[in-house]
Amino acid sequence: MERQKYKSGERTERSTTERKELLGRHISSMVAQGYRVESQSDFQAVMVKGKDVNHLLHFLISCVTWWVLGGWLWVWLILWITGGEKRSMVTVDAFGIVNVSKV
Repeated sequence: MERQKYKSGERTERSTTERKELLGRHISSMVAQGYRVESQSDFQAVMVKGKDVNHLLHFLISCVTWWVLGGWLWVWLILWITGGEKRSMVTVDAFGIVNVSKV
């Protein structure tokens, strides 16, 4: 496949194989950081880090401990705000530039 010049004259388009390799390397580095792959196509992937908050368990604990200054409700609230799964979308454009954005 012949590479085409970008309008600025500086960048060249990457081949399909190069783009797939770039995505694979970036996914590998994110997996090493604790992410897992939720979905993947040729030039994009959705990566997830963390675990979902078990709201049923926290509700039951809160019902038992509510009489002590709100009991477990404070812990549950903090986990609800800061915890949970964090998703990122990784894409590789035609020029081989890897972009990571929060989803």
